[in-house]
Amino acid sequence: MKESTDIMKEITPIFNNPENYAKIEEYLYMNSNLPGPRGNLTLADKFAGFFKTASVRQELIDYLFLWANISEETAPVNDPIEYLPFCAILALGAHYYYAEDNTKLKIMEQLKKAMSDKRWRIREAVAMGFQYIAEMDFEPVRFYFTRWYTDSNYLEKRTFLAALAHPPILKDKDIVRFSLNMSDAILKELISSGDENRKTEEFSVLSKGLQYCLSVFAAELPEEGFQLLKNYADYKDKAINKIIKANLLKTRLTKKYPQRVKEILEVINE
Repeated sequence: MKESTDIMKEITPIFNNPENYAKIEEYLYMNSNLPGPRGNLTLADKFAGFFKTASVRQELIDYLFLWANISEETAPVNDPIEYLPFCAILALGAHYYYAEDNTKLKIMEQLKKAMSDKRWRIREAVAMGFQYIAEMDFEPVRFYFTRWYTDSNYLEKRTFLAALAHPPILKDKDIVRFSLNMSDAILKELISSGDENRKTEEFSVLSKGLQYCLSVFAAELPEEGFQLLKNYADYKDKAINKIIKANLLKTRLTKKYPQRVKEILEVINE
């Protein structure tokens, strides 16, 4: 894999010359590391970094929206072309803070649409895009997540959680509380979900997200985090118990809070 400095040397001239913009697409998918288990995250991050400024030509922004809308039929999972919407969504998130108001609205509409994409890599890009936004200013994330929550599907809820489970933004305890409150609302909804819903792939995706993110939040705000875990440990619900137990067994909790973990595990195992 190329070093970060090598990537910068190669892509900087492409960005600096508008006549080369069409070459960006080829450069990205040729260096995507796809097909394969892991896309080129270093290149994607460096690509997004070029958009962390207000002085981006409109032609480049137009390319991002074009790539972000490449369909699953054109760019299926693990196809090199899938790397284009992945990078585009990251870049849109990175640019949000610096964008004009009308572009900000378009970016949020694009991210909202991509949250329900069937491709897991695209959904990951959305979560990372929101993290770029939250690192600069959490308020847009708070506003849109709150606004969208009521009508959100399981894939969208999983994206909310994945975006929030980002340690750099969780130094702010108010953000941790927001994250715990959203987790609480999601768990309540899952408890009342019917058996048919629990058989879906979307339920599985959300469940897997919940199996790690709660521990991230609890590690940052132990009193409230462990209380949430304890509250749901009392439910004799197999799916909920699996989520709570998976979080309790995470090293970030077992090393620092072994007694608290032990006590809640005993409740689950009763």
